[in-house]
Amino acid sequence: MKKLNTWIKASAVALGMCCTVMGAQASLLTATDTTFGSFDSSSGTRTLALGAGLVTDVNILIDFAKCDDPSIGADGTACIGTGSSFNSEIVFRLTSPGGTTVNLVNAGTYSGSTPGTGRVSVGLDDEASTAVGGSLVTSGWFIPVSALSAFDGENALGNWTLFIQDTVTFDRLDYFRSTISVTAVPEPGSMALIGLGLLGLAAARK
Repeated sequence: MKKLNTWIKASAVALGMCCTVMGAQASLLTATDTTFGSFDSSSGTRTLALGAGLVTDVNILIDFAKCDDPSIGADGTACIGTGSSFNSEIVFRLTSPGGTTVNLVNAGTYSGSTPGTGRVSVGLDDEASTAVGGSLVTSGWFIPVSALSAFDGENALGNWTLFIQDTVTFDRLDYFRSTISVTAVPEPGSMALIGLGLLGLAAARK
């Protein structure tokens, strides 16, 4: 009976230690792409590589310009042109290494024309307070067209693909950079091995 009680106590210690490790193991994985590109009635992709872990949250920040025939100024922010920017032409999508695709901004999500807006940083986050879109393209954090929670539970390991498109000729979209941030936890198999190791350690100590 004494040995049984000792084993139970050791198991409880190991379980507590394992839970502590699980809580501490949640991490933030980030990747940034800075490959400039101009899109005019065309599309392209950018790759963001992340490490391993089960996804619990995904955010992405996209830095771009959309106005009347934008031209990059000396400081990388200027948009030359006084006509209409045709914001309805903007499209962004994000695809995980597992093949899940989430629509961030669809054609028509933005509806207006904002000459001279220049370079903006638009963040997409399920927990933002305002939905993306409207008549103005402004910097800030917004709820994407489709929920980023569709990625939850997938393994973050591998290449995440940002799809960028300008749907109509003229008034091109200039892409500057993007940063993806993924909160992830270890896979269950990894945690089980840690738990077994801690259990053996606790038992040995007793």
